Amino acid sequence: MEDYYGYLWSTTWPSLVVLFLIFGVILFRLIWKFVTTWRNARHAWGFLLLSLKIVIWVGVLGVYTQLLLFSQPDWFAEPGLIEGSVQGKSFDSALSIYSVDIRSGTDQTKLYIDFFVYQRLNVDDQVRLMYLPTRREVIRCEIVSSSSLL
Repeated sequence: MEDYYGYLWSTTWPSLVVLFLIFGVILFRLIWKFVTTWRNARHAWGFLLLSLKIVIWVGVLGVYTQLLLFSQPDWFAEPGLIEGSVQGKSFDSALSIYSVDIRSGTDQTKLYIDFFVYQRLNVDDQVRLMYLPTRREVIRCEIVSSSSLL
């Protein structure tokens, strides 16, 4: 799990930092507004206006959070684990994407890997992979048995 969330953090930290900054600034402003309303305007209109501002800002925070979850849905998903044999590997030169086909039982899954894993893997290698379930990017690759060693 540490590998999974470490990889997610390394790929999405700018978005998360900005989201936390937005949360912090809005929370600070709402607390400041509440304190000044409590001190200066202890009437119903002041608190009604403050309540309306809170509802609006909660909506804005909800939109920013939904945008993060839309762009990075793997944060709230369990990591995918698969163990099987490499059936094929390919490189899409138009998109510069390396991929590997893994057969586990009767299922065949296509996952995306980096260049170094692509070089290490051979067809018919037995592997154990951890990957992002939505983006299908491999986080950790363990070669259980290699066909090149036989």
